[in-house]
Amino acid sequence: MLFDGASVAKFRHDGKEESARNPGSTFREVRVSRRKQKKKERDQEQRYDVLLACSTIFSLTIPESERPKLHELIVELERIAARS
Repeated sequence: MLFDGASVAKFRHDGKEESARNPGSTFREVRVSRRKQKKKERDQEQRYDVLLACSTIFSLTIPESERPKLHELIVELERIAARS
């Protein structure tokens, strides 16, 4: 996922193909839920499922270490959406 200050874009195939792009002003809400860990994954980092609703809905999974970056993105998107 890429945020350039004006729009949010999601890429697939290791960042080689853009799958969706939406203006930041279309941000509506975000939902973050803890992903259940299987027994064999218990020694790995906790992961979270994220649904980011703009004009379209972006779905992704992030590790615990990326949550601060997600929080920064959400704060910025809320600020942009509030101005529109």
